Amino acid sequence: MASDDDRQPVDRQSFDRLVVDHLVAAQRFAMRLTGNAEAAEEVVQEALVRAARSRSTFAGRARFKTWLFQIVVNAFRDRLSERASRILPESLPDGLSDGRARDPAAQAQAAEQGRVIASMVSALPARQREVLVLHAYEGLSTVEVAAVLGVSEQNVRTNLHLARRRLRELLAPYLPELPQRNRGN
Repeated sequence: MASDDDRQPVDRQSFDRLVVDHLVAAQRFAMRLTGNAEAAEEVVQEALVRAARSRSTFAGRARFKTWLFQIVVNAFRDRLSERASRILPESLPDGLSDGRARDPAAQAQAAEQGRVIASMVSALPARQREVLVLHAYEGLSTVEVAAVLGVSEQNVRTNLHLARRRLRELLAPYLPELPQRNRGN
């Protein structure tokens, strides 16, 4: 029986198929991290270049999505440190409204709420934003988020807690019906 260390890199065709299968998720993830369509495209392009260069390091020991998201996070962090003002959102992306709303007033309200929430998420510190987006929007488990970010599960839980608490504070004026929980946290 072969050990995990004996696994061979995936062939080029399989790798290309995996990239295509996960491209939309990577773009969506980058968009949520950056809050800016152009910056998200640049992050994904850089991540894809890095992934192609590192193809031989992917041997199927991790889920491809986790591996690719880790590369997207690294590309995002590099761009953030190089061009902080360019990556942080100046305008909020369209299309974050609730697609279930049929009434134009409800659609407008949902769109506005989406813009407010996106702006609040974009205002979070980078690590909190990364954890929140990976967990809440991309549906990754605590273990998977920890693997993508290269941190402990406890670090993920702590940053997720801090991000949620900060969002609750930031959104309180917009959503007065939110219960005021333990302000001393």
